[in-house]
Amino acid sequence: MTDPTTPTVPAGWYPDPDVPGGQRWWSGIEWTEYRTPPAASPQYAPQYGYAPAAAPVALPPDAWPYVGQSAPAGTVVPLWAPLYGATMGQAWTRFWKKYADFSGRASRSEFWFAYLWLVILLFGSYFVFAILLAVVGSIGSAIDGSSSDAAFGIGAGVVGLLWVGAYIAAIIPMISVTVRRLHDAGYSGGYFFMGFIPFVGSILLIVYFVTDSKPQGAIYDLPR
Repeated sequence: MTDPTTPTVPAGWYPDPDVPGGQRWWSGIEWTEYRTPPAASPQYAPQYGYAPAAAPVALPPDAWPYVGQSAPAGTVVPLWAPLYGATMGQAWTRFWKKYADFSGRASRSEFWFAYLWLVILLFGSYFVFAILLAVVGSIGSAIDGSSSDAAFGIGAGVVGLLWVGAYIAAIIPMISVTVRRLHDAGYSGGYFFMGFIPFVGSILLIVYFVTDSKPQGAIYDLPR
């Protein structure tokens, strides 16, 4: 465009040299103080607004077994349902009451407290009896001067048989509570067999065992 400062440029609105995008009135001789602001950029309304805050979903009173939450205070949890927030005593009782029940679910507290009991009772009792037998054998040797090898061997054999018998008795409920814990985490009970994969399988199972409860695990429940 021709420079407005030249005499040949008529009066009118021209681009403001001081304000990019604005216009300024040229009197035909000089710039005046009449200006128009730069054209405002078109304001586009956002295509999507902010999502409203999620409103709490009203669950029916009997929905607690399915949402991974503890039952309301005073509620008697049926044996077929998972017991969230189970105590050690409750977990141990349900461990044996659901001896060969491979349906339904088991909460994390049910599962881990049951295994904690097994470690304490089976392995703890083994070491306690081993120490007692060693002490009794030492006392017998000090009293009659003999080594009491025969008595010690018989005692050790009896304790060993009892320990093996208890372990065998616990195998089935150990497997069933494992399957139920997998159900509660949203996995098929068939994932139990991944434990037979050397090294990797055990790690994957531990990850599954500590996974949060999933509501979709309710498909494995058999209310009765």
